Amino acid sequence: MDMTAQKRFGISAAALKWLAVVTMVTDHFALAVYRWLPNYDYNVYFVLRKIGRLAFPIYCFLLVEGFFHTRNVAKYFRNCFLFAVISELPFNMAVFGKVVYPKGQNVYFTLCIGLCALILLEKLKLRYEMKYILLRLVIIAGMAYAGERLEVDYHWKGVLFIIMFYYVRNMQEWVRNVAGICAFAYEITAPLAMIPIHFYNGERGRQMKYLFYAVYPVHLLVFGLIRFYLTGKL
Repeated sequence: MDMTAQKRFGISAAALKWLAVVTMVTDHFALAVYRWLPNYDYNVYFVLRKIGRLAFPIYCFLLVEGFFHTRNVAKYFRNCFLFAVISELPFNMAVFGKVVYPKGQNVYFTLCIGLCALILLEKLKLRYEMKYILLRLVIIAGMAYAGERLEVDYHWKGVLFIIMFYYVRNMQEWVRNVAGICAFAYEITAPLAMIPIHFYNGERGRQMKYLFYAVYPVHLLVFGLIRFYLTGKL
């Protein structure tokens, strides 16, 4: 049974998305704009970046929840992939200061690979023979390798974080929280994302579907243009 569905009070998926958006935009503002301002303060930059570390764990968690709640997984994947393509040039501009930069791909591609892993793993969920256990391990390793090989945001770790939330979803909350804290412990502030995730109540909340999709490429495009203006490089 889904443990989050038993909660009557707490934070909806929509509220979690807004928290992820705010922390993500804060992070990208620091990276793409603030550090290029004259006489910027590194301490302020550091704090802004650490605030941004909360975003990705929440997005991983929400991707898994979306996977289980969507009525059309194929459409869900299509939307992720579409916005991955749309976001790539703005991502390059904001993060790398170049229109084309093949050595790093935006986080939507990370989510796409993770979603592919969930689709394949779910098909094998009820299979317990050893050969299927080995096949699940092959799928997990293969998807993690794809994340590293394609140099998506967060690389192989990002794909494994998504898979981790898939496997702990229906476990006791303390297990999920401990797993999340351990997984994201490599970043000082990232484990704090498990606090709002803990209070997730299983409700969708007021969804603004395409706004949440579009905010990623739009804010990166704006920040990328500001970065070009500040640095004089295109």
